Amino acid sequence: MIKIGDYDKIMSDPDLFSRAVYTPLSKAPRLLEERKKDPELIAKVAKLLNGGVPKIFKNKNCGIMARQLATPNHENRRFMSLAKEHGLHPVFLEYFDDKFTSNNKYKHSLGQLHIQSKISKKGHECIEKINVINFNESNGKKLREVETLWGESLIKFHKKLFKAYGLKGFSFFEETDWYEKDNEGPIEFYANFFLLVTCFGILFENFLSAKDDAESNFTKEVVLPAIEKAMSLTGLRPLIVPIEPLDLEANYFWYHHLPVVKKYVKLKKITIK
Repeated sequence: MIKIGDYDKIMSDPDLFSRAVYTPLSKAPRLLEERKKDPELIAKVAKLLNGGVPKIFKNKNCGIMARQLATPNHENRRFMSLAKEHGLHPVFLEYFDDKFTSNNKYKHSLGQLHIQSKISKKGHECIEKINVINFNESNGKKLREVETLWGESLIKFHKKLFKAYGLKGFSFFEETDWYEKDNEGPIEFYANFFLLVTCFGILFENFLSAKDDAESNFTKEVVLPAIEKAMSLTGLRPLIVPIEPLDLEANYFWYHHLPVVKKYVKLKKITIK
């Protein structure tokens, strides 16, 4: 196991980053099983989390996708498929008190659906972009306060999209049902989150490392220190597996939807680009 230390060095070397942060999906379920059978480790992590281990993670072997608000785009459907293939119950860990901002690519995709359409005569994929919220009015609001252009809760709207695909056999878990953040800083919160996936679940995630932007800076300034802190408390690396091929981690394709979701969109009241 590679120790987290020189953040700049790890960020500049994709192979080193991968070996330092990720566990192969072929090994992660077995490690989760082994760790769940270690009563000392379970008790230690539960104590570090002040007993705050949700029942679903105690009772099932779970794959976890952490998104402020889950939507069944390509990435999240791939997560569900991979988790089930490896005997894991898919859980979407959400946080509705997070603020909406159109500057975040994922949150922007919640307000503007990118729907794969037909292939053009030249063989290019056509993408239909549909705004479902007023971005100016929504920026800065908590996700639980954001409404669609037709007055529906954005949260309820995206939950309906899961029905559009006929998806079953998964769970939603809202983060505030776990514990309140209070004045906790981001490193402290993520350290607790990584403690949770040390022995109570497997996190499916791609942490951006290749580009010098806000997301990769967040990886360097918050994610790596938090992983290091969790490891210092348990001596074990959190169970994190990449959700998609690492060379495609920044590809907007993963935010796309299929045309089946359009039946839940009020087409007469929205902007189509």
